[in-house]
Amino acid sequence: MDRRFPVVPFDPQLFAPFFGAEARQLDPTLLTQGACNSNYLVDSPDHGRVVCRIHQRGNPLLERHLTNLVSNTVPVPKYLWVGEGVSVQSYIEGQPFQPTPTLLQEAGKIIGRLAKISLPGSGAIFPDGIVKKFEAWPSFGTGISSLLETPSVLNFLDRPTIIQLHDILATHFEILSGFDRCHNLVHGDFGPNNILISGDNIVGILDWEFAHSGCSYMDIGNLLRHLPENSSAHLAKGLKAEGYDLPPDWRYRSQLMDLASHLEFLTSTLSHSFKMACVNRIQNFINLSQSLQH
Repeated sequence: MDRRFPVVPFDPQLFAPFFGAEARQLDPTLLTQGACNSNYLVDSPDHGRVVCRIHQRGNPLLERHLTNLVSNTVPVPKYLWVGEGVSVQSYIEGQPFQPTPTLLQEAGKIIGRLAKISLPGSGAIFPDGIVKKFEAWPSFGTGISSLLETPSVLNFLDRPTIIQLHDILATHFEILSGFDRCHNLVHGDFGPNNILISGDNIVGILDWEFAHSGCSYMDIGNLLRHLPENSSAHLAKGLKAEGYDLPPDWRYRSQLMDLASHLEFLTSTLSHSFKMACVNRIQNFINLSQSLQH
């Protein structure tokens, strides 16, 4: 799996405040899921199977706050202890998400439940529950427009492509403005690797470091990016079951929202091959947009 940050070796001293003298006896196993943080599974005589997490992105206090916030309606790990840039969480046994009709509906229901959690405004969430607007994103449209002109993006997209994307943003100004008016909880990385299943049930939603207050089309677009074309109807059924209002062009809106993720990936430390896959998705989105205008 592509990673944004290299794996940090396990250091028992980081977790000694939780495990005590037992920390030196732990035999950690690196969990390969995740692109940012370093997660280790340990079997503790005193605490059972737990995950020791070294946070390289995000705030463990915020993640604990968010998982506590959603725990009554969404299956999440329990934070057993939070230290300075580290945490210990309950371990959830499960397999990565598979796009079966039942599981797609369940995923849609979870996105719908998160959408019901209204926050004071859109932007970054802090551990005390305060939400502050993203400084670099005064609006969704201007944020994407700024990304389009960054050197990292210009290394991958030529000027005609940039112009086409600016034109698409201008055409869909009203939709983008609608994104700005949303202020519900968004997971921010709602992909198959962060969704654990057991049989026909979703048993865990992991890795909340990208969570924020915004628009649920981000979670929808993130998941759809990894799914076969015929998955939409089942996902929509789950969303509607939770009362989520889906306009006829909901799938296109989710792809428009997902454009921001692809552009951000081009500015990241992810691999060249991953970024080229993003370039292909961006071109496919342009082709789709042009086909809808005719």
